[in-house]
Amino acid sequence: MRHARLRMTGLLPWALALACALAGDAMGASLHVAPVRLALAPTRPVASVTLGNGEDEEVAVQVEVMAWSQRDGQDVYTPTPEVLVNPSIFRVPGRGQQIVRVGLQAPAADTERSYRVFFQQLPREQALPQAPGAGARLQTLLRIGVPLFVPASAPRQDLHWRLAPSAGVAAGTYRLWLDNRGTDHLQLTELRVRNESGAELLRKALSWYVLPGSSASVALELPALAPETRLQFELASDAPMALPPLLLRVPRADTPLR
Repeated sequence: MRHARLRMTGLLPWALALACALAGDAMGASLHVAPVRLALAPTRPVASVTLGNGEDEEVAVQVEVMAWSQRDGQDVYTPTPEVLVNPSIFRVPGRGQQIVRVGLQAPAADTERSYRVFFQQLPREQALPQAPGAGARLQTLLRIGVPLFVPASAPRQDLHWRLAPSAGVAAGTYRLWLDNRGTDHLQLTELRVRNESGAELLRKALSWYVLPGSSASVALELPALAPETRLQFELASDAPMALPPLLLRVPRADTPLR
């Protein structure tokens, strides 16, 4: 079973570290969740998530579900009654685990419904110095967001790509845009760019979600290339079938940014 592990460094985009003390040594929990993504449907409306505590100290956690949309390439979260969690607040003993059940309260729709289940570590009482004269410790709170999807009743993929120059940056920097006009999200996990002879120009690991009805872009740094040069983009994703190679041309400097 895959786990998502969060520590003081190397946080994934959906893990936010929030400082809540003023000064001193750092102190934070090590939490992990499994699975790292959920899918619910009216025929399968309940799922379980296991939250584990990798530290010796007890950790208090609050869980909430937010509806997830995207606007101007940014994630937007709003409260929703469509998904319930139980329990919503609890304590995980040191080196212990807690199972949280997630239940769908909404029917399937023509377009996929997207949510995130947020596990928010709660602050302990103000820490006392461990030794006379020692300063207060800095507590780092973790927030883990697990994607949750309710697939469309009739899934349909409709993806539109374009390569555009990036504004205000050096030559050779571009943005790959995706307009997702289909009914379900797409998560891109890796991108490779090759020239016409097949030589690899770029390999980039991604964790890039584009929700249905949304547009988003990712920055690419490529060698200096003449306008209209043909490039082949190879994309790995979570789609049921592999995406075919994508052929795009290097845009001219005066090409609209979007």
